[in-house]
Amino acid sequence: MRSAKPAPIVVPASLGRAGNAVRDGIVNSLTTLTRIEGEIVVLVRSAVSGTLGTAGTVADELVVVVRDVVAGAVQATEQVGTGLIASAKSIAKGVVLGVHEVGGDMATAAAETVKTIIRHAAAVGADVSSVARGAVDGIVEATAETGGNVGRVATAAVRGAIKAAGEVGTDTARTVADVLAGAVRGVKGVRGATARKAAKAPGKKAAKKPAKKPAKKSAKKATRRALKR
Repeated sequence: MRSAKPAPIVVPASLGRAGNAVRDGIVNSLTTLTRIEGEIVVLVRSAVSGTLGTAGTVADELVVVVRDVVAGAVQATEQVGTGLIASAKSIAKGVVLGVHEVGGDMATAAAETVKTIIRHAAAVGADVSSVARGAVDGIVEATAETGGNVGRVATAAVRGAIKAAGEVGTDTARTVADVLAGAVRGVKGVRGATARKAAKAPGKKAAKKPAKKPAKKSAKKATRRALKR
């Protein structure tokens, strides 16, 4: 029997000037982007925890502070040029970590964070579903790191995202719901909440009501006739 020949080893060609340039450029860009994302998390976390800690009234100031910090972070990403889609995850993660530090309600913070980010995304014409996905990813990641209730916080974030997307349009809300269903797959309780929220379209409610009323009226008339007899 002949022995099987070993597969030939493909030796990569040595890089020329252009190959080295693109390799180094990609590595440096990714390293810089990772560093920027890390810095955003740190700065947002510090701003949230510092402001809420100074205020001394976490419950009362939470929503106001979250809106303010998120808006400031979004404007900064636009000026620096990192883009909202790339920064949404870091902003959302920083908010949740900061709220956790001062013992605030992470679910409330998560919902307000995605609402604010999505509203800004819609205002500047960014891809709302991608921004929402990034924000929810950051929220889930931060909650898991803190040992919080991931299902509860993620559900609040999803509901907030769909509500804010609904302000843009019904189609946008459904697209966001579909995207987030994939983003949070496996998180207990979130998929059902996403589907129920997305299913609440105005057209469906309007279609059901006229069908119910005639049935109730006909039943009442039949009852009255029977009593008269």
